[in-house]
Amino acid sequence: MILRRSDVTDTGNFSDRPKLTYGHYFEALKGFISKDSYSLLIDTVSKKLNKAITLGDINEILIRTEKHGALYHTASIDVIAEETRTKFAVNVAISEKGKEWLRHEFSVLQELNSKFNLPYLPCIYFQGEVKYRSTEDTEESMLMVFWEWLEGYHEFHLSVDKRDSKQKIMVWDVDNGYKYITDEQGREIYKQASKILTLYYDTHDFRQIFPWHHAAGDFVVRMDTENIDVKLITARQYEPMIVFSEDDSVNKYMALVYFFLNLSMRMRLDRLDGVGDIAWADDFYVDGVMEGFFEALKFKERAGTYGLGTVEEFIDLLKCFTQDDLECMFNALINACNKAASEVPVMVNNLNRHIKKLYSVIQAFPSS
Repeated sequence: MILRRSDVTDTGNFSDRPKLTYGHYFEALKGFISKDSYSLLIDTVSKKLNKAITLGDINEILIRTEKHGALYHTASIDVIAEETRTKFAVNVAISEKGKEWLRHEFSVLQELNSKFNLPYLPCIYFQGEVKYRSTEDTEESMLMVFWEWLEGYHEFHLSVDKRDSKQKIMVWDVDNGYKYITDEQGREIYKQASKILTLYYDTHDFRQIFPWHHAAGDFVVRMDTENIDVKLITARQYEPMIVFSEDDSVNKYMALVYFFLNLSMRMRLDRLDGVGDIAWADDFYVDGVMEGFFEALKFKERAGTYGLGTVEEFIDLLKCFTQDDLECMFNALINACNKAASEVPVMVNNLNRHIKKLYSVIQAFPSS
């Protein structure tokens, strides 16, 4: 086994546990995957390769640290077995708050993958807690979740192109270099992201994946010369945002209206280059949001899970709303936000223009 790591005595980026070294971190990762004679790892690799393997078939295991976050740290595990390399991700929580959130995410992802059987969220395989002794000789623990590595997928963020001072989407392709993409490619990304969130929306009990944010890199994209494919890397919560009675069909329609309006607004929010000031995506991306939303509803309708009459009826309902109606509903959404949230002033400042753009897109959208 090869452990690729930094200086084992370096406390590096573990700001949530200053007495944790990379030595502790990598040894804990090794202990996690080797538990019970590597049985969970062997079972997972066998499923990925669609054939049974044994420990003797594994030639090498590479462990790398990949990313450090406020709540979690991400490592990658490369397993080389029978001349085939299979890569996985391990999310590691060290603080008590991080562990609480990671346990909850594990549960949410399990539920969503089981309930919907869609290919847009990562597969999760197993979790476990690993104990270690800190530099102060106290017993500590890390919670680890072993899940799918999304090979070839990269973060993307709004960025200002210095060549022409225009705001564009930049894909953080760590393999081939960061690159700006065309407006049409960006529209397709926003379309697919909107479709994904709508597919996981439950029209019966109003549950949805939320919170999510482009600034957090929650969506990732894989691009080649012909295809664009977007995935959502996690789901932190799956709950209704607005409490309605499930027995009233009118409430089910209005809950979907509010979901759509919130989606149209939040899909435009990001941070410049992922870490800078709050950014607001250009108007033409709204068309992509609309297309993705209704593409998902029509998928639900064909699958028999829509449950609200016909999608055409919902389009007609949206067309009945005036700009004043939209403003009233958007204000209700903004008023429900945490007033201290940095994106609220940006939403307020851009609201009037957003309403005009969305209204025009709704009115122009075909009913059939």
